[in-house]
Amino acid sequence: MKIELASRIRALPPYLFADIDRQKREKAIELKKSGSDLIDLGIGDPDLPTPAHIVAAMQKAAAEPRYHRYPSYEGMQGFRDAAVGWYKSRFGVSLDANKECCALIGSKEGIAHFPVAFCDPGDLVLVPDPGYPVYATWTRFVGGEVYPMPLRRENGFLPDLDAIPADVAKRAKMMWINYPNNPTAALASPDFYQRVVAFAQKNNIIVASDVAYSEIYFGKEAPRSFLEVPGAREVGIEFQSLSKTYNMTGWRIGWVCGNAEMIKGLATIKDSVDSGAFQAIQEAGIAALQDAASGKFVKDMRVLYKRRRDLFVNAMTKAGWTMAKPSATFYVWARTPKGFTSSETSGKLLEDVGVVCTPGVGFGPSGEGYVRFALSVEEKRMMEAVERIRKVKWTT
Repeated sequence: MKIELASRIRALPPYLFADIDRQKREKAIELKKSGSDLIDLGIGDPDLPTPAHIVAAMQKAAAEPRYHRYPSYEGMQGFRDAAVGWYKSRFGVSLDANKECCALIGSKEGIAHFPVAFCDPGDLVLVPDPGYPVYATWTRFVGGEVYPMPLRRENGFLPDLDAIPADVAKRAKMMWINYPNNPTAALASPDFYQRVVAFAQKNNIIVASDVAYSEIYFGKEAPRSFLEVPGAREVGIEFQSLSKTYNMTGWRIGWVCGNAEMIKGLATIKDSVDSGAFQAIQEAGIAALQDAASGKFVKDMRVLYKRRRDLFVNAMTKAGWTMAKPSATFYVWARTPKGFTSSETSGKLLEDVGVVCTPGVGFGPSGEGYVRFALSVEEKRMMEAVERIRKVKWTT
């Protein structure tokens, strides 16, 4: 029997991090035989545990028989109330928990399903380049057309809206934005968001904002929300996650909020695809969001990542690499050595010294010339990675 994948699946590129995982497994086996190991600075997966009080909330809730039944696809009332309460406290944005918020099984799930709800085959979607691969992958999955918006260092890694041709802007159905940005670590100002809202209003474009890294920043001024700008809720929504803020990547819990009609459309997809997040995990999410009032854990995490950032960037700069200290996220966006592509650089680091990083081109063509390092290992191992990298001979 001949078994053939659907054409939409065959057309998808390999998922960047799944491909990197395969390479890591193969190299790890080889290194183990020689008595060495991998140091993984590739994927952005925090190395520290979820706070104990969040785990305790989950444990208590998991013992409740009432949570063993099907949850609602839109999320528990208590979780949605906690999410909009956090938005009000953090950003000053007032939202209706019943119409303008929906729980997600991690923000990735919602980001993937959003084009399913609003993009028809042939619809044009404006996607940051480089950017989180799911934006483009799921646009293509539903038959949409991706139009890349290059993020250049000289423009602060913000898309140049004026450079988008008028005919493209008129055709566009949706635009993705993501600040603090993955992979470049750039921040966006309220002025940029105002320009996005005006651009979307002029061209009738849906705006999808991803703010998964909003709480990991190192300056005095915290990153802002797209929804803070007047008119934003009329043109868009925003995806938020507890994964990076509270070391909950494996828990799969997040939410989306903003325009009620867009929330309803996404919820309609979820109603047909999943049965919502396990309610005990939502109770853990409530515990995390309620703790945000004091913010001690998150402040401590920012201190930790800032220390790691400074150690890594200073040491790598001394070793001859070119990179800036990021103002947010736990990523460092570094120039590749002269004469090497991003894939050649990441491949050489893995093959020669067992250090994993992510090639910039995996985030889009404009990521060429860069690699991304994640500061998600403890400091001793991170500095061991730097010492290994120092030993690499970069000759072409």
